[in-house]
Amino acid sequence: MPDVPEPDRLPEPEPSAPACRHLRSKGMYVYTDASEGDPHEEGDTTAYWCLRSMTAFGPDDDMVGRHDCRNPTRSCYEPT
Repeated sequence: MPDVPEPDRLPEPEPSAPACRHLRSKGMYVYTDASEGDPHEEGDTTAYWCLRSMTAFGPDDDMVGRHDCRNPTRSCYEPT
């Protein structure tokens, strides 16, 4: 029988909206010849910040992150 993840451990679906234009991470400023794609595809330990608030919280006082900043219902969200 193949390995089937437990229902509470299923991966969350990727948000389909583009990342907010104000989302930043240190990896965005490092030049590499790495693969093309979403510049926010770093690991889960990546530290993100918002250019508008310059902290790990957006102007709406919610957390900043790869998934969090793809939510078009946030008041501060601006697509790229």
